Amino acid sequence: MTITRAIAAAMLTGLAVGAASTAWADPPTMNGHYVRTVTNAKGQAVTNDWYFTPCGDGCAQLTTPPTAQARLVNGQWTMDLVSDAVCPDGSTVFAARGAHYMWDPNTLAGTVQITVNVPACGEPIGQIGTAKLQLRQAP
Repeated sequence: MTITRAIAAAMLTGLAVGAASTAWADPPTMNGHYVRTVTNAKGQAVTNDWYFTPCGDGCAQLTTPPTAQARLVNGQWTMDLVSDAVCPDGSTVFAARGAHYMWDPNTLAGTVQITVNVPACGEPIGQIGTAKLQLRQAP
């Protein structure tokens, strides 16, 4: 009987410790140099560098222009940016597009939804497109 109680107590202690460590886990952070790759529906990819610094629990500041804050919401990083449109003829339309980024904190894979806010490069206001996003931490 004493052995059974000792085993049960050990199991409950292990369960309590395991549950406590999960409850106290630190939220994922974005910190340092990342390579961002956005791939559109046609398979065309654009890659550039992003740099993040932590700005509190569940917050990361994108320090590469344009600057923005990423927030950890419901287990996903989210961030909104406004960007210029560079047209095939070389002209630029400032603040023409809004981009809503969303990515998994573990795989750093996600999506970006791009909305045309100002008519640019032959695209009408309100046009929406979705592309694949992949971040990877630079070595």
